[in-house]
Amino acid sequence: MSSTGEAIVEFIAAQPSGPGRLLAVHVPNVAGRCCGCTLPGTGLPHAVWPCSIHFYAAAADEVERRRGD
Repeated sequence: MSSTGEAIVEFIAAQPSGPGRLLAVHVPNVAGRCCGCTLPGTGLPHAVWPCSIHFYAAAADEVERRRGD
């Protein structure tokens, strides 16, 4: 992962319930599109799941789990 990607992951992990909130919204719909990214007004009507936000949020969730051990 790039240093920018690592910074994104650290930022998400530092937010109160950050990874969990993003992972709850960025889930697949029946067509395999991301529910969070395809909301009206986002400009991403064809975003496939898993999207990049889900990717970074899942990585941040893993960071939180490791810190919790």
